[in-house]
Amino acid sequence: MTSGFVLGPGEGSAYGFHGSGAVIKASGEDTFGQLGVIESVYPAGLSVHEHVHAGEDEMFYLLGGEMEVFCGVDRWTVGAGSFVFVPRDRPHGFTVSGAGPARARVITGPSRLAAQIAERGEPVPPGLGL
Repeated sequence: MTSGFVLGPGEGSAYGFHGSGAVIKASGEDTFGQLGVIESVYPAGLSVHEHVHAGEDEMFYLLGGEMEVFCGVDRWTVGAGSFVFVPRDRPHGFTVSGAGPARARVITGPSRLAAQIAERGEPVPPGLGL
């Protein structure tokens, strides 16, 4: 059995991931594999190509900025306060469409993405303010 924990602002393991910055707030190791929580910063103009998370749902809660998101044939433009749900096994991607960076809390379940980010071990790109 694990005990609870708290991570304050700026705490958590920070990595780069395909041009973005990611702070892992909770991984599958912390949640018995149930979910992962990642604080992400995406620079202006970043485009994440179509991809699929096999067996893992992905949710974005946009804290700031603007993104154009697609999931299958659906397309949305989302801003701060928006929530996006991408079901597992569905092709999806996004582009940061605002003039500045986009910030999001990314939640995945069951948690696989956090481990992939940590395994890559990329340094945080400069200037993302993590």
